[in-house]
Amino acid sequence: MLENAKHIYLNNAATTWPKPEIVYQTVDDCFRHLASPGRSAGASGSEGAAIMQAARQEVAAFFNLPDAMQMVFMPSCTYALNLAILCQQWRADEEVVMSSMEHHAVSRPVRKVARDHGVRFYCAPYRPTEPFDLNFLEERLRGGRVKLVACSMASNLTGDIMPVHEIGRLCRQYGAKFLLDAAQAAGVIPVDVQAIGADFLAFAGHKGLFGPPGIGGLYVAPGINLNTLAEGGTGKDSGLHEMSGRFPSNFEVGTHNLLGICGLTAGVRWINQVTLAAIREREHRLTELFVAGLQEVPGLRIYGNPDLTKRTAVVSLTCAGQCTPHQLADWLAKEHGVVTRSGYHCAPLAHETIGTLPGEGTIRFSLGYHNTEEEVRLVSGLVADFVAKPQAVAVR
Repeated sequence: MLENAKHIYLNNAATTWPKPEIVYQTVDDCFRHLASPGRSAGASGSEGAAIMQAARQEVAAFFNLPDAMQMVFMPSCTYALNLAILCQQWRADEEVVMSSMEHHAVSRPVRKVARDHGVRFYCAPYRPTEPFDLNFLEERLRGGRVKLVACSMASNLTGDIMPVHEIGRLCRQYGAKFLLDAAQAAGVIPVDVQAIGADFLAFAGHKGLFGPPGIGGLYVAPGINLNTLAEGGTGKDSGLHEMSGRFPSNFEVGTHNLLGICGLTAGVRWINQVTLAAIREREHRLTELFVAGLQEVPGLRIYGNPDLTKRTAVVSLTCAGQCTPHQLADWLAKEHGVVTRSGYHCAPLAHETIGTLPGEGTIRFSLGYHNTEEEVRLVSGLVADFVAKPQAVAVR
């Protein structure tokens, strides 16, 4: 268990840790006292339903959604993205444009609709200073066949922040739908659906929103029709053989994860109290310190935009000719209790884009609000030491 070991946790892009105390307390209280919402008679069941609806309103307000009832609670951001991509009605003459930095949660469903329906997909060219080529997007949009533009708001590999407001403007101009993956952005930078102009918003509860795992969500703009990803009981319209077709219950099948919903909402409340601005400022400062400590290390390469104001607190690097990402990650973990992640980060498209696949990927350090400047300075020094003398350090 992490709490029983001396460690430094730098894997917040996978899931934030630790959670704010209010999240732990809320989940525990929910588990002890609330029954299944909409499926229990009596005070506990009705209270659970009321709490869930209040949570829906609160989370929707966090993203400035125009209609909270168009937001569906899902088991994860991955399920939300699959619903948005797979459950549209596709034709063989339609196209998808996505960024070249997409996670499997976007790229695999896009490839599936390409296989199943003959849809063509294109990846917008990437440069560290221009992570999404807007000219390329507009050229594709002018052809009139692009049905969907899918883009992460921030890369889970490099931390690059995408020009989502400009993408939204182009999608509105040319009549394409815009799917925004906010898994790495929500709770880290402002995500305003109406300002961005996204038609779909997918988010994860357990990352920057500081909620528990097993909860995420999808917003779908009014007027968009989706097929169901799964069917079953919803607690409503139980006398009908078919699904009702109404938001959000048409897509929230099975017993709701009330623990996850309450924990997610507690995380959102905590962020609102601390403020996004304070979280962003702290994480940016930590990233500056970490990168500064690595600037003079020979053979070390940091990927992504060199302007740290245009990225999140995610730093991926390689050490050419010195050690592999796995060797460095393994040494940091075993010798110093530093938790990172090495490899491909479920984003081989992104690794192909930055040139680390073929190859062994990168080691990713993802800093979070609860890290300290002391931890960051210590880890950058350890990395510099290992890269400079990997064999000597490894046997120390």
